[in-house]
Amino acid sequence: MPLTVGHVAALPDLGLLVRAASASMEREVRWVAVSEHLDPTPWIEPGDLVLTTGMSLTEDDGACREYVARLVAADAAGLGFGVGFRHATVPEGIIEAAEEAGFPLLEVPQPVPFVAVGKAVSRLLTTEEYADAAASFDAQRRMIRAVLNESGRSDADVIAALARHVGGFALHLDSSGALITAAPDTAAGRAAELADEIDRLRPRGLLASSSIASADEHMVIVPIGVKGAAEGFLVVGSTRPLRSADQSVMNLAVSLLSWAASQPLVMESGMDPWRRLLLTFAAEEGLDAALLHELGLDGLDPTRAVAVTLRPRPGHGVPDATVAALQRSGDAVLAGRRGGDVVGFLAVDHDGAVPLGLRTAASAPEVQAVGVSCVLDLTDPANVRQATEQADHAVALGSGLKAFAEEPSRGLASLLDAATTAMWAQAYLADLMAAPEGAELMDTVRAWLAHHGQVDAAAQELGIHRHTVRHRLRRAEALLGRSLEDPAVRADLWFALGAVRAAASDDAASR
Repeated sequence: MPLTVGHVAALPDLGLLVRAASASMEREVRWVAVSEHLDPTPWIEPGDLVLTTGMSLTEDDGACREYVARLVAADAAGLGFGVGFRHATVPEGIIEAAEEAGFPLLEVPQPVPFVAVGKAVSRLLTTEEYADAAASFDAQRRMIRAVLNESGRSDADVIAALARHVGGFALHLDSSGALITAAPDTAAGRAAELADEIDRLRPRGLLASSSIASADEHMVIVPIGVKGAAEGFLVVGSTRPLRSADQSVMNLAVSLLSWAASQPLVMESGMDPWRRLLLTFAAEEGLDAALLHELGLDGLDPTRAVAVTLRPRPGHGVPDATVAALQRSGDAVLAGRRGGDVVGFLAVDHDGAVPLGLRTAASAPEVQAVGVSCVLDLTDPANVRQATEQADHAVALGSGLKAFAEEPSRGLASLLDAATTAMWAQAYLADLMAAPEGAELMDTVRAWLAHHGQVDAAAQELGIHRHTVRHRLRRAEALLGRSLEDPAVRADLWFALGAVRAAASDDAASR
C-alpha cells in the first residue's frame, strides 16, 4: 500500500495537525523536501511532502495563494508548515488557499524538528518497500507451485495469483484474443473490450505490448510465447500504476505461461519439461548451491558455470544421447526450446576451460554450432539472463564451438537481441508513451541526453525555451517514476529511446 499524506499525519510521535484536508490526503508521498524558498519548485519532485517554516513568506493573501499554487502545479504531495519561528501560527492565507485547492496542509508544532518528519517518512517507505518485496516473492512462489502442481489448472492459478497481487484483474487470452482464463471471474467480459487492441498488436508478434491508462485504471497487455508469433496475451489491470515489484511478478507469469504454451514441443523432443521450468526460474530468481543439491545437480557449481546453446543442423535435432552425456554426472542442466535449440547451464573448471564433452557435442554430425557464454554466477538472475543472451549470440556466429569471450569486440547495442530490447523498451517507456504529450517528452529527453544533460543545448536543438525543457523533463520524471539524475536511468533511457525509434522505423519499412 503506498504511503500517503494521511499516513504521515496519523503518526502519533510527531503530533502533526491537519489544517486543510480532503480526498487528497490519499496523495502518495515519495519523499520529504525541506525548503525556505518562496518558489521551491526547482528543487522538489512530484510526490514530495514539502516542509517549510515560511521564512520567505509574508501574511499577504496573494503571496500565500501564489505559494500554494506553485506547489500544486509541481504535483507536490502536500505541505508541512512549521510554526513557532517566522510565524506563530499557519497564515490564514495558506490555509484558505490549501482548502480551495484541495491541497493537504499539515501544521508541524515547534518541538518537532523537520529531520524527525524525514526519518519517520523514510522508515515508512522502507517498510512499504519491504512489504512490496515480500508480497512479490509470495506471489511468485504461489505461481511456481501452481505450475508444479499436477491438478491441471496451473495457468488459472498463475492468473489468479497475479490478479491478487496487483489488487485488480488478469486475463489470459489466446492469439485470437479469445478468453482462456480470467481472475476474478467477473473480469471475463473485459476480453471483448480489448478485441480491437489485440488485433492491432497481433502482427507485431512478441514485440506487441501496450499500456492503457485512465483516471481510474492502469492496464498493461504483453505477449505470451517463446519465439516468432505471439501464442497469446496477458492482460493486467489495476486501479494504480504497476510498481517494479508488480512488474517482476508479471514477468514471471509471462515466462510460466510461455513455458506452458511450449510444453508439448518440449515433450515431443524427449526433453524433461521440469528442466525447462528450472531454466525459467534461474532467470527470475537464480539458483543457489542448496537448491542444486536438492535437485541432484551437485556437480554444477553456481559460481563456476557457463550458459550454452546447442543448435542442430536444419532438418535435424540435437541427439538425446548427446544431451544425456552432458547431463549424466549432474554437472549440467539442459532443455529444449522452440526452434529446436537445446539450452542450459554447464559446469566449467576453475580456469574456465570448456569441458571436453561440450567439444565432443559440437562435433556431432547433427549439431551445427554450440555457443558458450562467459563464466557466470547462477545465483544472480540478471547474470543468468545476460549469459543466456551471450550463448545465443555466440551460436549465431557460425559452425562448430563458438565462445562469446573470443568474439572480436563491438558496440554494446550489437550484443542485444533487437526483439527483446524493443519489448523491454516499450514496457520501460510505457507510461511516457501513453501520455498525450508523450512524443514531445521523448524527443526532449532524447535531445537532453544527446547533449550530456545540458538544458540550454537541448533547448536550442528543439527550438524551445530552456524553461520548457526543464518542465518537460520534470513531467517525464513524474511519468517514469525515476530520477533523471541517476546515471543508470540515463543509460536505460538512451537505450530504450533508441530501441523504440528503431522498432518504429522497422515497422514503417515493413508496411
